[in-house]
Amino acid sequence: MTIKEVVYSYIHAIAQLNYDKKKGSVMVKKFSLLFILIMSVVFILGACSDNESVDSENGDEDVVTLSLWNRYSELRGGFAQLIEDFEAEHPGIRIETQDTPEPETQLRTALSEGNLPDMWTNIVDLSELMEVDAVKNLDEIFTEDVKAQFQDGTWYENGTTADGSVYGFPLAAPQSKAMIMYYNKDVFDMLGLTEDDIPASWEEFKALGQTIVDESNGSVYPIVWNNPGWANEQLVSMMGTAITPEVPWQENYKEGVPQVYTEGKIESAKFIKELLDEGLMSPESVEIGLGEAEALFSVGQSAFLWSGDWVGRQLVVESEFENWGVAPLPTKDGNPYYYHAGSEATSIRVSNDTEHWEEVKIFLEYALDHLHETVYVNTGAGLPAKEDVGGEPPFEQYNDILELESQLAIPVPKPAELNPEIVEFNRAYRNKLEVGGIGDAVVGYITGNIDDIDSEIEQIDQDMKDAFMETLDEFPEVSQDDYIYPNWEPFEPFTVDKYDELR
Repeated sequence: MTIKEVVYSYIHAIAQLNYDKKKGSVMVKKFSLLFILIMSVVFILGACSDNESVDSENGDEDVVTLSLWNRYSELRGGFAQLIEDFEAEHPGIRIETQDTPEPETQLRTALSEGNLPDMWTNIVDLSELMEVDAVKNLDEIFTEDVKAQFQDGTWYENGTTADGSVYGFPLAAPQSKAMIMYYNKDVFDMLGLTEDDIPASWEEFKALGQTIVDESNGSVYPIVWNNPGWANEQLVSMMGTAITPEVPWQENYKEGVPQVYTEGKIESAKFIKELLDEGLMSPESVEIGLGEAEALFSVGQSAFLWSGDWVGRQLVVESEFENWGVAPLPTKDGNPYYYHAGSEATSIRVSNDTEHWEEVKIFLEYALDHLHETVYVNTGAGLPAKEDVGGEPPFEQYNDILELESQLAIPVPKPAELNPEIVEFNRAYRNKLEVGGIGDAVVGYITGNIDDIDSEIEQIDQDMKDAFMETLDEFPEVSQDDYIYPNWEPFEPFTVDKYDELR
């Protein structure tokens, strides 16, 4: 029995029941009119449903569906538009996207079950994927001429490439992810502040912060922050480079050892805690994530917000707040800071077991011409990896963010570029660590769960050094000298020619 027949029988039964209960011509006439109207709708919907079934049965045989898993929330809207445009030009190919809130767990599960999607945005280390032959070589798409169209630093070992071959379609530029300071112009206007009042040093930040608290009668906090460990590690590491520039992240390239215990990181962590203890940071900061922090900033509960380049889009699109500006983070004495460019190889990877390589290739070749404009520039999601990209940014501050990122994200040495054996060495070394960074320690200190941040980070630092030296004994083809770069100077981009000087 069809849907129409079931509905028809059901309505007929109701009609009969009503007729039996209410013997009267008026009731029958009203019901008849209602019955005719309902049945007309049912037949129309039924016809559409039948036509869709026929289309589905006859048409889907010629349609190839590709799966794409995306871990980056700021790229969702851009990917949706890119795929819509692609499918309009290529009706025989569909792209099904799936957001991955727990990307590493989901990808590792798919990897172990032999059920990888056709494409995914990177999360698992490239060398690990190479070991099990899980990722597709993309040299067919990325010729030398095509690779030359991308930003300096895009192509590097165990990031987008392995043994000189390409294994990742680059998304964001390596000159990305540096934290900057957003300021709320509504709050500035309310309190009579101007851009000249934006603080460059910690002392200036505290002084202005107290003015903001006093002038707003406590209704506005100078800063709202958030509690994830990764965000805290990035913040203190970046602020810390203004004090200890020779350690851009977790490596000292002058001494050739891992290092997370630095004067810069310790003082930066203490500065953040002082802001909270002195009432200059929103107390919610120790309990909330970035999204909640953005929301508080957008409604004027804080004058400043520290975060990355992608937040501009979040403020405009998600919070519908446009009256803001950007500036560098404050540092101890107002000195410049920096972030190591190419910290993450933001890219699309392709399953080596995809059954639809030709269709994947068509999509990636289309993406070469359209992705960076549609997904990055037109949405304001960040700095695209490809050079000379057109498009229309959705908010006027977009170019201000890009200018700051270009200044603050600076290439530093990548030892695997000179010795590929370091890729496996680093994995073995990192696997020995119980704690991979200082982010959780900083969170514990700010929230009062850790009293002595110096001792806590010093112990993490020593554990890293011990694991590093132990692993050196296991890898005779790797030496400590591989991590020493005498021709590197902080704040100076370490470019390809610098590696050539050491070969």
